[in-house]
Parts: sequence; structure tokens; C-alpha cells
Amino acid sequence: MEQLSGLDAAFVYLDARNAPMHVGGLHVYQPSQGRFGFEEFRAHIAACIDRSPIFRRRLQQVPLRLGRPFWIDDPHFDLDLHLQHSALPAPGNWEALRELAARMFSRPLDPERPLWHLTFVAGLEHCGSFPPGSFAVISRVHHAAADGLGTLDMFNAIWSHQPQRLKARRHRARPRPPRPPGALKLLRKSLGGVFREPGDTLGWAAGVLRGGLGVGREFIAREHHAPPMLFQAPRSPFNVPISSRRVFDAANLPLEQVRAIRAAVPGATVNDVVLAACSGGLQRYLGDYGNLPERDLIAMAPISVRNQVNKGGNRVSAMLVPLELKAKDPLERLRRIHEHAVDSKAYTEAIGAATLADTSRFVPYSLATAAAGLYSGLHLARYHRPPFNLVITNVPGPREPLYLGTAKLLEGYGTAPVLDGLGLILVVTSYLDTLTVSATAANEAVPDVERLIEGVRASFAELHAAIGKRKPVPRAKRRRADAAG
Repeated sequence: MEQLSGLDAAFVYLDARNAPMHVGGLHVYQPSQGRFGFEEFRAHIAACIDRSPIFRRRLQQVPLRLGRPFWIDDPHFDLDLHLQHSALPAPGNWEALRELAARMFSRPLDPERPLWHLTFVAGLEHCGSFPPGSFAVISRVHHAAADGLGTLDMFNAIWSHQPQRLKARRHRARPRPPRPPGALKLLRKSLGGVFREPGDTLGWAAGVLRGGLGVGREFIAREHHAPPMLFQAPRSPFNVPISSRRVFDAANLPLEQVRAIRAAVPGATVNDVVLAACSGGLQRYLGDYGNLPERDLIAMAPISVRNQVNKGGNRVSAMLVPLELKAKDPLERLRRIHEHAVDSKAYTEAIGAATLADTSRFVPYSLATAAAGLYSGLHLARYHRPPFNLVITNVPGPREPLYLGTAKLLEGYGTAPVLDGLGLILVVTSYLDTLTVSATAANEAVPDVERLIEGVRASFAELHAAIGKRKPVPRAKRRRADAAG
């Protein structure tokens, strides 16, 4: 039995019918050795589920929600409740596949069971360039159980680097998990954690103080400009109350071209190129509808802090980056976004990313649950400026071929949750030599998601064309604060 961290618990109390808090994806496979249908898929998952604790553990709430929930082994685990067999209606094209994925992403997971679900999708005969016999898997895993990298940990339990045929095994009875803890035991363990909180709180506060002094030194020395703060973002069509209906689409970008664009701006990263391409796509999309805001959109970019804290669950902090929608030249946009990202990352590191990630530990769980429900129920997102406009998250993927049993992974696309007031998230993943940008959105925020993704493709093409027309952009000298004043 393990109690959820503050951040993991936050994803539980944010969960709502109109905003199910799961991450996941859409993966397309090609059988490489004979048939691979739903029966083979189920048998493979059954053979792999003991490789990751995510598959069998479920939430156990503390009575009256007086503390953060616990993970326990589900004594009634049933694999068939987590697998679904589906097929696309003819002609089975990409539009039908992404619409099915959007419907699945809109459905909440059952909180009384382990928080994951896989849908096997046949009938991909007319989905673009996919070979005959290809199938897809739509995955959903609650954000409380895993962040983007944690989801990869789960898939690493079922993926391999070579095709693997199942071997006939003698059935072994699995030890029966212990009985779920009673109410008194849960309260005792939860209250025991409360008595340890004062020391943890002092450590957290000391970390914040050290971080504040670090920020002061860095920014007084004018080595960096202060990044935007929360609730400084402009209003936009993405920041509205939402329903449970989701839309989904994705673009594939060649990694070779991404690296070529990165080399055009000294110091730029792959993530900077992604932000610049998404910025150009958002500029096109909002401009087409006459909705360009007066001020730059602010993107929240999660930062993994798994090397700073214990593994398991969610280990993320974040930085806020202005997207420079008004920039005319694509490489100038990339240069400015790179500088913004450097400033924001320096700020996050000065405060301490792990310290920021721990902040949610000190919010009373029952109060946070009630506040989240009240915020959504009263549609309060209408009445204030958003903390930021959207999320753009980058989860690097494997560079070598992967297999699910005997089926080769061809393509993969990521998805993540949206919330009231934050109706769009762009998930960036990579596999082999391709980088994908996937848009998951509430229908109210992005009713024409295909147009947004087409804008990202056009923006990326413009960036790639620009590197052939201009010399590399030199690193600009930072404007000193006294000169600005």
C-alpha cells in the first residue's frame, strides 16, 4: 500500500466527467509474422501485466477524503474489463480512426478498477500508407498513475526490441493480493502522514526561500529576463468552459529536418523548434478566424524532474514560454522562443523544479476536491484570465524499432487531458526518424482541429524553407535592463 504524492492526488481531484484525467495515445502496428488479431493481443497483454505495477493497482480513498488516496493491489482484477475489441467501419480511413480515438479519450476510467484501458482496433485497410493487416491500439492511463514518461514505462512492459512469439507456459496461480485495508487503518496511515507534514513543509518552504534568493541573484545580475507569471496570459478561444466531447488530429514531421532547423539558431533545441512550429500553426489558425490576441499566447511546457526525486507516479514541473505569434520571420520567431525558453528554464531551476513539483502536497485533499468541482460546476473559467493558454509537452521516444509480440510498431501519437479553461494540449513524441505533434482538444476550444494541425505542418515547412534562404541567425545580445529603462 502506497499513498499518492500531492501531484498525483491533484490529478485525482481534478478528474471530472467533462475532463477525464488520463494520458495515453494511438499506436499503429503491422504484424510481422503471421496473423495478429485480438486473441493474440489479449494473450500478449496477459503475459506481460506482471512487469509493471500500473496494471494491477487501483485507488483506495481515505474515509471522508481526509487525506490523499492510496494505491492497493486490486483483489478482483479482471483483465477483460480493461481490453476492448473494435473495428473501423468501411472504408476505415484516418478520419475514422482519429474520431474513434477522440471518442475513447473522452470516456472516463472506472475509479473502482485499475486506471487503464486498451482498445484493439482492426479495419485499417484504407488508413493512408498503413500496410494490409495493420491494427491500432488506443491507450488510456490515468494521470495519477503516470506522466508521459511513466506511460512509456508501462508500454516498455509490453514492448520488445525483437518480434516475440508467446511460448506455451504452465499456468501458475498468482498469490492472492491482501485484503483492502479497512477504514481505521487508512485513517491511521493518513493521519501519520499529517504528523510528518510539518517537517516536510519546513523543508519545502526553505527550498522556496533558497530558490527565491537564486532567482534574485540571476535576474539582478541581468543574466536572464523574468519569464511570464501565472494568470498573465491573454484570453483566447482555447480558454473556455468545456464539455466531454474531444477532437484529435496529428502531424508527422521528419526529425532530420527538425535538426536542420535547430542548427540554424545557435543554442536552439529540438523542443524550441517544436514550440516555433506550433506557434506558427496557432498564428495561422487564430488569424484565419480573426481571433489573434493582442498579446502573445503563453504555453506551459512540462519539465521532467525524475532525476531530482524518487521514481514512480508523476515527476514533473513546468516552464512558461511566450510563443511570439506576431513575429514575421520564422527563424526570428525560433530565436526569440529559444531565448524565452532559456529564461524560463533558468527561473524554474533557480526555484528548484522538484520544490515546485512538491507544492501540491500541502493542499488539503478534501478542500482541493471540493474546489475543483465548484470551479467546473460554476464555469468560473469565463471570469478570469487563464494561467496560461495551452500546454505543449514533449516526450522523447525510442530511436529503435519496437514490437508488441510479433507486430511491429509503425507510428505513435500521444494524448493528454484538457480542463475547464484550458481546452487544448499539444503532445509531441518521437519514434525512429519521425516527430509527431498531436492535438487533443475540447470541441468548444478547437472545433476545427484539422485546420490547426494543417497550420502546424505549414509552419514547419516555412521554417525548413527559411534555412535554405538565410544564413544561421546569430545569438542576439540580450538587452540590458538599464538600457530598456
